[in-house]
Amino acid sequence: MEEEPLEDVASVSIGSLFRLTQLSDSAFPVGGFSFSSGLEAAVAEGVVRDALSLGDYVRCVVRVAGECDCVAMLHAYRAAAEGYLDQLVVSDRRVLDFKTSAEARGMTLKMGRRLTELLHSTATPPTPHLVEQWHRWVRSGHTFGTYPIAYAVAALVWGVSEEEFFVGYLYGVASSVLGAALRLMRITHVETQQIALRLAPLVEELYTHNRHHTLEDMRSFAPMLDVVASLHEKGTQRMFMN
Repeated sequence: MEEEPLEDVASVSIGSLFRLTQLSDSAFPVGGFSFSSGLEAAVAEGVVRDALSLGDYVRCVVRVAGECDCVAMLHAYRAAAEGYLDQLVVSDRRVLDFKTSAEARGMTLKMGRRLTELLHSTATPPTPHLVEQWHRWVRSGHTFGTYPIAYAVAALVWGVSEEEFFVGYLYGVASSVLGAALRLMRITHVETQQIALRLAPLVEELYTHNRHHTLEDMRSFAPMLDVVASLHEKGTQRMFMN
């Protein structure tokens, strides 16, 4: 059996990482730029008021995503890779079960469905079976179409490893909140980048501790996030969607 040329392997890896970087960008057109993950209410209520409290808030959001969304993503990714596509639906429903606020549910559904449509409309013909099936299920209402599971589908189709998409997803979560912070409070780009740089050990820790967890091990206990989300839902003045 002939070995695959090194250039081809490098090309596939570079292409996959480029797509992952594009997907993890908060400006990627799935709606992430329109949400603040509750930060708007947290700033208004004085819960987040400076770089220190913002750093704590971002760490909390990232930790919840790593212990909840990412566990479901890993399960969906591995199951779909083995051909068990029904587990995409199981994981998808599990993600939505853990979104306790209407804002969180709305965010994951709007972003997930937009990503699903983008995956389907930009797929190089012939459309991969996984993308076609996932798109059909979401469009028909057979499954909800949450963002984490749509993200896992994209990662699998694009040849992105689970370690890479775990990091990419959490980077996207963090950058979305930090981008919102620049519009909501007096903070500099340097301060937000310092916060982002300090997240690296946490992301590594989350992957190490959660990579073997099952759907039954998902956790989303973060009362502060639930409270500020409920306040944002009831607010009358807002810059971000609720």
